[in-house]
Amino acid sequence: MAPSPRRVRQLLSWFATAAVWCSVLTAVVVVGSHSDFPRIDPASAAVLGSIGAACAGLLMWRAAGRIAPARRVTYQLMAAGIQAVAAGIAAACWLPGAGASLAAGLGFSTAVVIWSLALLRLPDNGWDPQAVQRRLVDGAFVGLCFLFAVWLLAFRPLFQQFRGHLADGDLAIVIPAMMGVVMLGVGFTTTFRIQRWRRRHALAYMAVFAVHLTAMATYMTWQWDRPDERILWWSVAWVATCAALLGVTYLARTQKPAPVDKPNYPGVHYSVMAGAAALAAAAVLFNGGHVGPLPLDAALLALAAAGALAARLVLTYFDVRRVTGEAAARQRKLSAIVGVASDTVLVLDPDLTVTWHPEDSAWRPATDSGSCVGASFLDLVHIDDRRAAEEDLRTLLDGISHTRHVSLNIRVRDSARRWRHTETVVTDLRGKPQVRGLVARVEDVGARRSLETELARMAYTDPLTGLANRRALLQSLEDGVSAEEHQTALLLLDLDGFKNVNDTRGHDFGDELLVEVSRRIKELLRPTDVGARLGGDEFAILLRASWSEAVATAKALVARLGEPYDFHDESTVFTTGSVGIATAAEGFGDPEILLRNADLALRAAKQAGKNRYATYDAEFDRKVRRKNELTQELRGAIRRNELRLVYQPVFATADRSIVGAEALMRWHHPRLGHVSPGEFIPAATESGLTQDLAVWAVNRAAEQLATWAAAGIKAWISVNVSVKELHTHLFATEVNTALIAAGVPARRLVLEVTEHDFSHQMNTLVAQLGALRGAGVRIALDDFGSGYSSLGQLERLPVDIIKIDRDLIAKDDGGVGPLAAITVALGRILGMEVIAEGVETDTQLNAMITAQAPLVQGYLLAKPMEPDDLTRWLAGDPRALPPALPGPADVIAPEPVPGDAEGPGDTPNDVPESEKS
Repeated sequence: MAPSPRRVRQLLSWFATAAVWCSVLTAVVVVGSHSDFPRIDPASAAVLGSIGAACAGLLMWRAAGRIAPARRVTYQLMAAGIQAVAAGIAAACWLPGAGASLAAGLGFSTAVVIWSLALLRLPDNGWDPQAVQRRLVDGAFVGLCFLFAVWLLAFRPLFQQFRGHLADGDLAIVIPAMMGVVMLGVGFTTTFRIQRWRRRHALAYMAVFAVHLTAMATYMTWQWDRPDERILWWSVAWVATCAALLGVTYLARTQKPAPVDKPNYPGVHYSVMAGAAALAAAAVLFNGGHVGPLPLDAALLALAAAGALAARLVLTYFDVRRVTGEAAARQRKLSAIVGVASDTVLVLDPDLTVTWHPEDSAWRPATDSGSCVGASFLDLVHIDDRRAAEEDLRTLLDGISHTRHVSLNIRVRDSARRWRHTETVVTDLRGKPQVRGLVARVEDVGARRSLETELARMAYTDPLTGLANRRALLQSLEDGVSAEEHQTALLLLDLDGFKNVNDTRGHDFGDELLVEVSRRIKELLRPTDVGARLGGDEFAILLRASWSEAVATAKALVARLGEPYDFHDESTVFTTGSVGIATAAEGFGDPEILLRNADLALRAAKQAGKNRYATYDAEFDRKVRRKNELTQELRGAIRRNELRLVYQPVFATADRSIVGAEALMRWHHPRLGHVSPGEFIPAATESGLTQDLAVWAVNRAAEQLATWAAAGIKAWISVNVSVKELHTHLFATEVNTALIAAGVPARRLVLEVTEHDFSHQMNTLVAQLGALRGAGVRIALDDFGSGYSSLGQLERLPVDIIKIDRDLIAKDDGGVGPLAAITVALGRILGMEVIAEGVETDTQLNAMITAQAPLVQGYLLAKPMEPDDLTRWLAGDPRALPPALPGPADVIAPEPVPGDAEGPGDTPNDVPESEKS
């Protein structure tokens, strides 16, 4: 007859105990025969410690026999670990040479494994495979990280200092010591992971680690020839820690069970893992900064920690897959249930407890726990309908109702955990002996209610995302206004780059993205908030919140929308959102005004760089209104003759004469006054009026050239144009027509294009400029040095003149930039004229003359002036006064207008493209 498993365990425990005591007694005999008894030598101290530990282990084994069976094995394992250490050290006392080290190392290593199993088993009092695996992997990771840091920063340098290289006998110390640190991580992590047995587990693992530490210290001081009295004291400490673990066992015999509903796995467990990883990372950085590359042993420890982390990820992956599979199985089961709208009947006693329900009913009401019979009828009713139903039923029970029945419009939960809209008629039949209670006939009217709900949803809900639509949002805004809710804020959201997603991935993919965006918005909504989709990629959130709460919500919304979007085809899309915030304080009384203010705030967020939020700003509102007004008024500015050109002379350094002028546009509105080019040119660009302005400027410049030609003045005029005009084929025709109509040579007209414009559609731009240049018009490359053109492109471009950017000439302290002379030489080598613009000091002027810059322009020489003033100057004496080319004293130049080129602090490089038309 085969022995039972319990009998086998008993036999194994007896054999193991006998082996331990044989080893201990052999050590006593061997050491005692070679010892001088008046004096305790190291081996004698180790033997004394082994005897004490073996006794403590035996007592602990017997004490564990009186613990509850579920917890008994854990403490027996701890006792077995103590005896394994005692047997190993005792064997080292009587085995010769390498055998002694091997025996001690095996004893320590076996004990660490046994103790780790005990600590892993302690929280559940059993072997829950999933829980044990996670505790083991997490604890190993924490322990290995700690071991890596301590070994790299402390133990390894000390070992090299005192021991040099690793000898064979040291392995019996180093390897179990490392395993002990890993065991420390297992116990520490498990203690923080559990909740119900944390105090008991902490006492046990601290005692176990103390036993391992003192035993290791005893053996280490013995093997590394430390003073004899130190070995003796460590032996005493070893026995004392074994006694402490024995005490923990006696405490476990009387410990009361913890509440079973107390949760496990608190969040601090993950903080422990993160702290361990941070400690290991800090050790790597410190070693790299002060020592050098990682040694091989430390690198192996790091790989072991990484392996533990990888194992944890694998376990997490299987957990997620298992949970996902269970959820899918439940979903399939629920989908297989077909609900049929029909009547069902319940019998209630006077306490409203359900006493009967027909088994053959098409559907059955049920409580949260799934029960029906024996449950209170009110527990079957939705919590929102429960109070009214209770009042009506009490009226029926108290005899107040003369009809002896009541009708209830309530929602009732069925066995599939669905709320069914019902019309329930409860009749009082307590007077009938066959019933003696209330009879409730429950009729499912869900189909009718669903139709009503669907109609309401179609009227006030966005069909794609399920959020409210514009109509529902405005209704909510009006309700808030009528209730005078000043704690009202409106957030408008617009996705950044959504059009690119639609264009590249298709509208179906774009719809999926919108659905995911709406889901993320819903996650941030409180019960009092309203989320809406206004159309396209524009959303809104109505908050019953203060300004600070609205800002916090907007900040969280921007961060949430910036996270990657993963889709079913395993593709990932990155997009962001901009949010505008307006509160009732700025638009109270009119929902449309509040909506407009939020839209202005959204516009400000877009202009500020997107992927951010902005609040409504009255100053920004004023600027937008002014910009819109400028856009409207600018459309008739040419027809009303409100525009004019002023000219800033360009001087030749060779004979100090004026050879040309740059035309700059000005606008004087009869009501708005003088409008800066920095204001009206951006408005013209957005409204598509730059083409008309450029053609007008070329015609006025051609007329001015004709006037000068009639007076014998041979100066040229340059006009700033943008790439947008040059890409229009009709522009070259307009230029030629203007020159022919004015009867002036084409070479007298110069078209200036800013350097950074050449980075767009280079081939088309070169072709257009080539056509204009072929007609005789000269081309100037403005703001050279501030854009993207390379030297190779510069040779390719059809350019006659280079205008050196002010930043290459003028420094903030009035000095000269170091690249100015190099750029002048470059233009001379390429056979191009060079204009140094932005000359504001005598030092800069003299430097340009020294560098042989042929042409100069700047406020030092002359400010932009009216055409008649410049004509009188050119007709009188086109030469400037030496030595610094100041303008003539009799010419009164107008004050600079904000946005003028070449003004102090406002050089051509600083002027927006608004100036260049």
